[in-house]
Amino acid sequence: MPFPILLLLFGYIGLQFLLSGPFIQVLVNIISFRLFKFRWLTPGIILPGLWVWARHFTIFFPGELGTDIVHAKGSFVHFRISFSNLFKGKLIFRGVNVRSFHMDYTNRVESRKKIEYLPKRGRIQFKLEKVSHSSIDIEDKTLTPVFNIQIRDIKIENGVLDAGSPLEILFRSRIGSCRLGREGLVRTGTLKGGDRGYLTLSGITWGELAGLEIIPLPLFKKQVHLTLEFRHIDEHHTDFEGTLLHTGLGEEEESETYPFRFGVDWNDFNLPFDLALRKLIMELFLQTKLEGLMARTLQTIAKGIRLFLGKD
Repeated sequence: MPFPILLLLFGYIGLQFLLSGPFIQVLVNIISFRLFKFRWLTPGIILPGLWVWARHFTIFFPGELGTDIVHAKGSFVHFRISFSNLFKGKLIFRGVNVRSFHMDYTNRVESRKKIEYLPKRGRIQFKLEKVSHSSIDIEDKTLTPVFNIQIRDIKIENGVLDAGSPLEILFRSRIGSCRLGREGLVRTGTLKGGDRGYLTLSGITWGELAGLEIIPLPLFKKQVHLTLEFRHIDEHHTDFEGTLLHTGLGEEEESETYPFRFGVDWNDFNLPFDLALRKLIMELFLQTKLEGLMARTLQTIAKGIRLFLGKD
């Protein structure tokens, strides 16, 4: 065998060894020391296409320095790292397929302190081919009382999760749904072209959504039903239009429907998920045509949501 070809072969074998699953696991755990632990059963990053598939992976951040505590695990993950985008300064994971993923997340650091560590929008993206049988349990200890919520039965097909603007996944998924809290249900989707879509929220009370169930006021036992349609004007702008339905638990209580319409610039949403959600909810409240008691009620709820999502 000619020497140059032999040299290339040994170079390929050496590089593949450095990208092997066991080597990466040992290297990452040495570098991370006590900050986090990483385990996976995988052959590693396979050249030349930079493919990755793993089974029984675990990532654990113990919060040794007072940081957030995260324990995430899954039974299967598959994706490919986009080689061409690396030269553009972007890290794009394509064809991400995740099954039986669960994460316990304990928030101990105010979200505003995390803004400076977020990548710019578009720099790190996960092109989600399919996510199924997944769930997230969230506990926020930066709030009083401590806020807890469970997100169950997460299903996503052909979605985009941007690390710099994570809220956008709600409006950039071909099909998506999840159970929120005890009986809440979120459904979202886009039409074939991808520029138009819908989102519905139902089965959840204002108190549960805002983390204010501890307050014994009847208005926090009211249920919220949200139906909206959205249209992506371009990569950075989206218009929303829909209705907000406010109902009570008793059959004798009448429902009230209020329309809204507004647009957003996603460059202003380069924020952690909870802060971006607060910003979007506040915009919805401002643009909803409210009257009388409903206006005062939602103003009170808005203050509660500010506490839930962090003070200004």
